[in-house]
Parts: sequence; C-alpha cells; structure tokens
Amino acid sequence: MKTRSLVALAAEPDAMAGLVQASRPFRWGAASAAYQVEGSTTADNKGRSIWDVYLDDHSLAGPGVSGAVAINFYDRDQYLEDIALFKALGLNSYRFSISWPRILPDGQGPVNPKAIAHYRRFITDLKAAGIEPMLTLYHWDMPAQLAAAGGWSDPKSIDWFQRYAQVVFANFSDLVDTYVLINEPTVERATKQLAEDRLNGVSGDMQIIPDQAHLADALKTFNHILLASAAAKESFSRQGYAGQIGLALPLFPTLTSDDASEADKQAALLADGILNRWFLDAMYHGAYPEDVLELARKLDLDTGIEEGDAARIGAARFDYLGINYYAPLFVRRPAQASTIYAAQMYVPDTSNAAFNGPVRPDQFKALLERIRLDYGNPPVVITENGAGFPDEDQLVDGKVEDLRRCDYLVTHIEAMKSAMADGADVRGYHVWSSHDNLEWLSGYGSRFGMIHVDFDTQKRTPKLSFQVYARMIKGETVDTSACSTGR
Repeated sequence: MKTRSLVALAAEPDAMAGLVQASRPFRWGAASAAYQVEGSTTADNKGRSIWDVYLDDHSLAGPGVSGAVAINFYDRDQYLEDIALFKALGLNSYRFSISWPRILPDGQGPVNPKAIAHYRRFITDLKAAGIEPMLTLYHWDMPAQLAAAGGWSDPKSIDWFQRYAQVVFANFSDLVDTYVLINEPTVERATKQLAEDRLNGVSGDMQIIPDQAHLADALKTFNHILLASAAAKESFSRQGYAGQIGLALPLFPTLTSDDASEADKQAALLADGILNRWFLDAMYHGAYPEDVLELARKLDLDTGIEEGDAARIGAARFDYLGINYYAPLFVRRPAQASTIYAAQMYVPDTSNAAFNGPVRPDQFKALLERIRLDYGNPPVVITENGAGFPDEDQLVDGKVEDLRRCDYLVTHIEAMKSAMADGADVRGYHVWSSHDNLEWLSGYGSRFGMIHVDFDTQKRTPKLSFQVYARMIKGETVDTSACSTGR
C-alpha cells in the first residue's frame, strides 16, 4: 500500500531514489523472459502474442518448435523448484517479464484477473525466498492484434503501452518497486525484420544495424518506444507510486579493424549513433544525435519524429539505466556498397566468439566508463550479461562443465568491479539467463542458462557456471582457474 510519506517523496525523484537505494544491497540476480520460459500459451485465458503467430502458425524457428511448453515455468510446482535453486544459488534479485497478452488478452481490452493472480503469487513466492522481483513489462511479446495493427511502428503504440503500464502499476505496486519498462528495442526490431524476411521466403542473418531500406522504420520505432516509456514513467510518478523505473538497452561498443578505412570508421560512428547514442542522448541529454538526424534528412526519411519528442524523453528522468551487454560489434562499410549509408557487422576471424559475438570483457568496462563520463554517471543495473557457445552445454554423467560460460562470467564480473572501483554507479548484475530456454528464432538449439534443462523431461541440472557464480555472490575471490577441468 502507498503511504502519504512515500507519495510525497515520489514527487521528488532524487529523494525517492535515495530512499530506495539506501535500504537495498547490491542486486545479484539472473534473468528470464515470459515467452521464453513460461509455456502454457493458452492457459488462464491468455491471448495470442506475435510469437505464437511466428512459431505456431508459421514455424519460423523450425518444424515443431513452439513456446507451448518451453521450460514449463508458468506451472507453480515447477517454478517453486526453480525458486529453490535460485535461493541455493544465492540470488537476491530475479528479473522476469510478465506477458502483455496474459494481462490484456487482446492488448487493450479487459484485464485478465487470472493472469494478475498468477503473477502476484509468483512474486509473493519469490519474496518469500528472500528474492526481490525486478519486473519487466515488455520483453517482445506484443499482443498479436496490436502487432497486426502495426506494433511499435504505429504512433498509437504510445497509448497502447501507457494503458498497459497503468494496469501493471495498479496491480503490482504493493509488491514490486523496480520495473524494466521495455527490453532491447534494437534487437527486437532486428528480430522482427528477420521474422518478416522468413515469412516472405527470404533467407539471411539477423542484422542488428538497420540497413538503409529499414532505417526510417527503425528510427520511428525507437522514437515511439522511448515516448511510450516516458509516458509510462510520467504516469507512474503522477499516481504517486514508490519505486524505480528504467529501460533495458542492449548497448554495443562499435569497433573497427586496425586497418579500417575512413569509410569504415564513419559507418561505425553512424552505427553507434543508431544503436547507442540514439537512446542515451535522448534519455540523458534530451536530444537525438545530430549526425543520425542529418543522415535522415539527407535520405529524406519519414521518421515521424516531432520537435520536442527527445526533450520529453529526457524530462522523464528515468531512475536507472538497465544495460544488456554481451559483445561489441565490429563494423565496416561493405566494399560494394553504393548507398549513402551502409554499415555491416562482422566477427573477426581471430576472435574468441560466443553466439552473440566476440568475448570482450574489456569492452564491457569501456562501456561502463563511457556511461560514467559521457552521460553523468547515472545509476546502472546490468539487466543482462551472459554467453552461449556451440556444443558446450553437454550433460555428461549428471554434470555440465560449461567452462567457457564460466570463464565469461568471471571475467565480465571482474571488468564490472573494475569499472565500479573507478566510480561507475553500478547497483546490480543479472546473468542471462537463469535457465536454458527458448531462444526466439533460434529455437532450443542455443543454450545460455546456468541451469541445464532437458526439454523433453524438464529435469534441471545446475551447471559449473551456477556453482562458480554462487561463490562470487558470496564474496569469494574467484578467478578463471575455477573454470577448468580438474579444479
């Protein structure tokens, strides 16, 4: 319940943030997303999401690949066993998303009381285990009817999301004080583009950096998402709820090769502007990056951006910055490119690469330093950090020796702590992901979890990375020697 004193403090964001932070230890957590783990896609009057359409109607992740079961996390008996594993791991924070089409089955109509009851019970069960919830409102599961109407490309999406957010705040504010509004706008856009290409019979890889043909829609989408987030934050503050509101942005240091041309460097700079500065400049400077706006003018793009949009985003004053970091992007201009703008991402032949790109903990530290130096050192929560590697997660004699993931976590946590020692205001760290799960269009073939899941039997097996992360949470001194056989 809200109290009069908290309502008064909510009108003063700095005072409210200080109150929340003063009583909270560092968040050591893990993360998941509703569609990737829940299953039960028709249970309790849930509506359809765009992912039910992609996978069940069109088999875009392969024949028979579906979210109908996933890892059965909607089932209370199952998730209680998982919460017991979280407690054994030592987590004091768990980041999860709720499903928009569970809460509002058609996206905008009546509230589904069964969904509200389910998530309230899940949150209560988490808290009973000493684990604080970090609730994500939107992790890509756009209600199918809203997706058919245009999704984030439609300016009405600002109102759609604000209404959904108001429902969430009204029903969970007594249990939750930390919210992620929207997860990974740039990666969701790229995934949507890949899905639409597959629907149209076009093969190819996911392009995180939008090409010239898709740039207008990308900038329009990003603007709508940021305005929707600002509207939700304004509504939260206006209603006097106590807590912290942020977004989870996938941030990509953009790098070039040692022998990069000036054209390569310019392509990398524009990629940085579109993927990173577009969001950070609006949130912390109240303006979109001028080089990207100039590019849009040169290309005569219809972005739908109006004067004052970025200023409104900056005025929202989000309480913290959620960072999803996996890898940097190496960028070059394609040799045969003929358009004004062209930026191609690639993985250097000599790199140690995970599924998501080169393993570079030094770039994780550099990113945190950039946030500190260029954006006023806002409070940061690492909302996702992790890795998956081909052929690593083999269950042998009841064990999973995920040596490379273990090494990745140790070195990236070391990099984070080094940045903190230099002054970066990092307040939490969440591994992606707690479990192996459904990795969107990659299906069940790409594993990222610290907990191995047998997708046929639903049996859980903690991996080596689980054991080593538990030691780090306890404060033990751990180095990469813990991530070797015969240790």
